[in-house]
Amino acid sequence: MGQIKMKMYGLAFLIPLVLGGVLPKAADFYTILDDDCVRSFKREGVTVLIPRCYMNIGMTDPKCPDSLDTAAEMGMNTDVYIYPCPNCGNPAKQVQDTIRNVGGRKVGTYWIYMENFQWKDQAYNRGFLLAMTEELKKSGKQIGIFANENLWASIVGRDWNVLSVYKLWNKRMDGNAECTPYKPFGGWAAPTMKQYTTSGICNGSSLESICQLAFLTILRLFYSVSYTHLT
Repeated sequence: MGQIKMKMYGLAFLIPLVLGGVLPKAADFYTILDDDCVRSFKREGVTVLIPRCYMNIGMTDPKCPDSLDTAAEMGMNTDVYIYPCPNCGNPAKQVQDTIRNVGGRKVGTYWIYMENFQWKDQAYNRGFLLAMTEELKKSGKQIGIFANENLWASIVGRDWNVLSVYKLWNKRMDGNAECTPYKPFGGWAAPTMKQYTTSGICNGSSLESICQLAFLTILRLFYSVSYTHLT
């Protein structure tokens, strides 16, 4: 019974935090990461760092490996993002080059970063993105898409939902860390992360709320309480 109470107290503590917008945070950046930057991110509550590992000029980002090493040495989790070059063609090679740039370092999700730059017609864009995700899948990588409703509608068409099997990193620069409101697009019922503001920490960084992690934690606690009670 004491174990149930402990879990219930944990659940009662987490729910107002999540509903009140105090969510786990991530930060993406394209500059070099040093120890001072990591300490500043930690003070901000950031737990996941996301360096750029491929640039939209058609080459890997040479700063990425050192940034991943620094993050690991400082005890931070990492994802990476690919800023693709649609005009350069060969999307599978862009993925392969990114994976080689990361090397054997442990990272979570490979995010494909979609901004309105160099994209062509929607048929080409869809094929390009499918080729990228297929190459990542063949390589056994976790996959995510960075976009928002307007970017998605412009680049591939608002209702194209083929990539909704992957995670969504939703861009909504409203300064609000809460993951709602969210207007569904592209087949995603909810985002995994939300980019909500630029950051003064290290030039070129933005802050994200990790949406689904917080809600999954609550669900795990809830079902753990229920199971313990029933058994």
